[in-house]
Amino acid sequence: ETFSAMDIDAIGEILNISLGSSATSVSEMLEQRVNITTPHVEIMPSNQVHFESMEPAVAVEINYVSGLSGRNILILKESDVKVIVGLLLHTDYSDQEFVMDEMSIGAICEVMNLMMGASATALSQFLNMSINISPPNSFQIDNSEQFKNKYFNDKEDVVTVKFNLMIGDLVNSEFISLMTVDLAKELISSFSFGSSSAPEEKPAEPVKQSPPPVQHPEPARVSQPTSAAGK
Repeated sequence: ETFSAMDIDAIGEILNISLGSSATSVSEMLEQRVNITTPHVEIMPSNQVHFESMEPAVAVEINYVSGLSGRNILILKESDVKVIVGLLLHTDYSDQEFVMDEMSIGAICEVMNLMMGASATALSQFLNMSINISPPNSFQIDNSEQFKNKYFNDKEDVVTVKFNLMIGDLVNSEFISLMTVDLAKELISSFSFGSSSAPEEKPAEPVKQSPPPVQHPEPARVSQPTSAAGK
């Protein structure tokens, strides 16, 4: 009831564009091919959001501080975070226990800061507005119910966005973004179909202006020889 099918499609399209840009940035940082599939958007009460299959999980909280307002929480599998941090720090964690210590948290925050920063830049260009995010906050999710109770009311609707994150041949798994309804509504309201027609009108103007300069010199060149002939 809160969002129409067109609204949900708009959210998916906006996120598809912004996440595509972030994949390119992360690919350069990790020196691996990074692909993100088309997002699947659902709106559901927070008590129906389940990601137990991803546990142990790591959450990354991002807040929009200008242009947009609201919170976006990304949820990844800890095993995927281990690979990402290992690539960034050039460390192989495959045969050793991975600990979310200060260095690991800093590394995943650096990757997510780049990823969401690139996403915000793409959103800025797409929505034609300045958008900035706060530095991300990363933490382990020890209990999914406690996590949901901390960030969402029991009956509060949450915009759930699921997509697959693929990093080379090392990672191919689900990635979840939880967005507040207010943030999703801001995205939709900024997604103006009228603004998309404006760029089409601008190139038409110089085309209309180009014939007059060609027509003006022609009579001038013709009139000069005739006056000379008369003399």
